[in-house]
Amino acid sequence: MPNALDPDRMSAAERIEEIGEILATGLIRLRARQREAEVRRSGESSLDFPSDQSVHG
Repeated sequence: MPNALDPDRMSAAERIEEIGEILATGLIRLRARQREAEVRRSGESSLDFPSDQSVHG
């Protein structure tokens, strides 16, 4: 999601907010990749259901 604002026209608070959003997005992606790698290593399927949940309903 590119930002159309020129950083030179942003206030310090807006810049900090933008940096926070970029870092949060990066962290979310990193954690998702780590979970995917753990699943691949363990051989588990992402379609696993808890024992009390049915695949039919």
